[in-house]
Amino acid sequence: FTRNPFHGVHMRVIAKLTRLAGGDQLHSGTAAGKMGLPEEVAEAKESGKVLLQEWGEIKPVMPVASGGIHPALVPKNIELLGTDLVINAGGGIHGHPDGTRAGATAMRQAIDATMKRIPLEKYAETHPELKKALDKWGYRYAEKSETLGRRYGE
Repeated sequence: FTRNPFHGVHMRVIAKLTRLAGGDQLHSGTAAGKMGLPEEVAEAKESGKVLLQEWGEIKPVMPVASGGIHPALVPKNIELLGTDLVINAGGGIHGHPDGTRAGATAMRQAIDATMKRIPLEKYAETHPELKKALDKWGYRYAEKSETLGRRYGE
């Protein structure tokens, strides 16, 4: 929302209104994918703080990252946005060479590898679904995450 100077509503305001209205999730941007420009990463982190910070009795809202996400982008998104995050990866699952089930398996393998701090390229040696996904979409962000365990936006 803040990319368009004519929109008039800052993303932080939308995040706050979503919380106040009782929303469960809000697309807040992505760190790697279609919307991974530096200013968009900063905006996603800022929105994430608003969604998850302590507000007394008002429950937090789960941040959602989406837009061009596939298994190779999982480590970068978790590294930059933290582990309290929904990763919405439609094309990154359904576009797998072996179909949707293999795509879902590859995405889960990417998450497991990232949480275990195992580089995706190494994990793919014993996980064929992940290997095929990385072969298709590339290894650009398939490095080990060094900042796991943070909350979104910290």
